[in-house]
Amino acid sequence: MAPEMETIRAAIFDLGGTLVDWPGWDEDAPRRWAISYDHLTSLRADAALPSRDQYVRAMREAELRHWRRVEQELWSGPPTEVVREGFRRLGYTVDDDTLLAALDGYARAVDGWAVAFPDARSTLQTLRERGYRLGLLSNTWWAADWHNADLAAHGLDDLLDEVVYTSDLPHSKPHPWVFREVAGRLGVDPSSCVMIGDRMVDDVSGALRAGMRAVWKANDRPWPKPEDIVPTATITHLAELPGLLRRLGGA
Repeated sequence: MAPEMETIRAAIFDLGGTLVDWPGWDEDAPRRWAISYDHLTSLRADAALPSRDQYVRAMREAELRHWRRVEQELWSGPPTEVVREGFRRLGYTVDDDTLLAALDGYARAVDGWAVAFPDARSTLQTLRERGYRLGLLSNTWWAADWHNADLAAHGLDDLLDEVVYTSDLPHSKPHPWVFREVAGRLGVDPSSCVMIGDRMVDDVSGALRAGMRAVWKANDRPWPKPEDIVPTATITHLAELPGLLRRLGGA
């Protein structure tokens, strides 16, 4: 006889691709870094800086290097590390004021860009009313303030009990430690948590390894979908979640 599963007491959500989307993520990268450069040069006109094209290319390469390390090492690091790496690629050693000016410019580029999925707020509201603890766990190099601004803009911030960004942690999903960390902040054992995300490896496999249940939000994006990763359940829309959690033994 299979052991009885713990009652689900908490739901932990991924951010990008699950609660919100950033349209044209890859295609938009040059625009974001160009705005960062323009802001930086407006503040540091007296500084010896590379050309705009060189800056955009180096920062994009640094950003991609960050994500390769996430994939290969389950590493994480703060926003300043991405920009510092970009300047290293250009042969520049820069002070903290320059790093912060570059990041402030990037923050301006992403302000207001996120689009919330239409059923995100109503789903969180329903789960909150049913007494679930609600958390967020996002793989990101962005500063927490940037993401928090998106959550606030779409009325999601007041519905989440804990928000955790890997830019503030030493590891990234699917490392089991980060899932256990957010469960601990929610005050709930991992066995009573369910993770909801759009990535089979990052979200589903990591949650399962941490002792949680995992719901995959199905999508046709080119994220890896290994056949040996089997989610607890699959949904297409967040609105399906309250009914699903009830069938899984939740409230």
